[in-house]
Amino acid sequence: MDLSKLIAKRISGRTGRNELSRPIVGIAISGVALGVALMILSISIVKGFQKEVSNKVVGFGSHIQILSNNNNYTQETSRLEIEQAFYNRIDSISGVKGIQTFASKPGILETKENLQGVIIKGVWDDYDWSFFKKSLVEGELIQIQKGEKSEGVLISSAIAKRLKIELNDKVTLYFVLQEGDIKPRNFKVTGIYDTGLKEFDQQFVFVDLHHLQKVNAWGIEAQIRVSDSNCEDGQFEIEGLGYGGLTRLNYNWNTKWRGEGPFIFMPTGDTTITLHVSDRSTTIPDSTQVHLHFPLNSNGALDFCNYELTRTGGEGSYIHYTGGFEVLVDDYKRLDELHMKVADEVPYYLQTVSITDRNPEIFSWLEMLDLNVSLIIWMMILIAVVNMTSALLIIILERTNMIGLLKAFGMNNSGIMKIFVRHAGGIIFKGIIIGNFIGFGIALLQAKTQLIRLDPESYYVSAVPIEFDFLSIAFVQVLTFVICIIMMILPAWYVARIRPVKAIRFD
Repeated sequence: MDLSKLIAKRISGRTGRNELSRPIVGIAISGVALGVALMILSISIVKGFQKEVSNKVVGFGSHIQILSNNNNYTQETSRLEIEQAFYNRIDSISGVKGIQTFASKPGILETKENLQGVIIKGVWDDYDWSFFKKSLVEGELIQIQKGEKSEGVLISSAIAKRLKIELNDKVTLYFVLQEGDIKPRNFKVTGIYDTGLKEFDQQFVFVDLHHLQKVNAWGIEAQIRVSDSNCEDGQFEIEGLGYGGLTRLNYNWNTKWRGEGPFIFMPTGDTTITLHVSDRSTTIPDSTQVHLHFPLNSNGALDFCNYELTRTGGEGSYIHYTGGFEVLVDDYKRLDELHMKVADEVPYYLQTVSITDRNPEIFSWLEMLDLNVSLIIWMMILIAVVNMTSALLIIILERTNMIGLLKAFGMNNSGIMKIFVRHAGGIIFKGIIIGNFIGFGIALLQAKTQLIRLDPESYYVSAVPIEFDFLSIAFVQVLTFVICIIMMILPAWYVARIRPVKAIRFD
């Protein structure tokens, strides 16, 4: 066995019998343990805080949004066709959790007593509700199915409290149009959520995407009006009705009619009339059809006044449009990488926006927390170095006689330095072990009991969050150990100044 290692082990075994070394070594171990515990808590709390707040922001807007180039970071989304070539390609990218459709629009929520400006977010049946399931405090989430329009609305507890709204209440939402007009729609409050992120809770309400598709007139809706005011003479009035579109509408019939009408129609039997409405832009057209069945009267003639009318189609092409796409990723740390991959799949006339681009102030603030942690870590390392330097110098002074004897027997200065550096390493290691027990113990206690509470209006969370980043914690502890050992070489150099003759006679 290495002689310096053997002597360092013997010194460590006897440390504490001397009245002076006992408190010094204890203070050194306590200083290292306290520093390590604070490092663990600092990293865990900041990582937990960053994760909680970022998850809440992502819950309202996903990791990446695909939007029209006309949006320019506004809350008003422009129309996009849902059927996109990139949809399946993006969904198959490794690291992408899913892709979903959405739309948003400014609005006003009104009750009998008050009103408030809100952001209306329309979602479809592909929406990931996992975040809001955890935040739901009353009621249930909106039940959305394709082909059926839900009249439910999901609001926050902050809005409910301010407007004195309760579960199952009837409320009116005014959709603010770009022209300055407003369109009212009545809803029933099916659920109330509370994320603790007040800045967003006070803004967002969630409805079925169908409402925004229709209000925005993103598609075209075709209807046929049939009037039987003169049915005794077998005359009917047929008129085409078209809604939506971006330009003037074109009406195409399965007859010789042109335009929207009205037209006088005199049927000679059961008749099917088809109307196809389009505009002069790229809006997806819509078609509708009416079938007129005329029974026979007692004389065997057609009874025009007791006809049966059957309508098909005319649901509108609104359902083929959305305001954008939201992409969710599995790992937030890979956001920049996956953002680039998603952007590569999107055509030039669309833009991709990450959640950090949409909320730069929040994420810049979260990144600044890393600076605070770095300062704490370096301060704790400095305190540990100062404590260990003082302790090692005192230990060296106490062992002056031993140093003199070792030099007299021929051991060089480097060998003696190794003894005390190894001895210091043992003290540092003990401090790190104790610090781990303290740090992880407090962190686990907080994670399980939520003992330390916070004001969510100021901190966005109701309790101090904990997230264990074991890689970062291990790296910091190794860094602390290495720096302390390297710094222990400086006080250990003091042994070179000790002369054997004086050291042996040292009292």
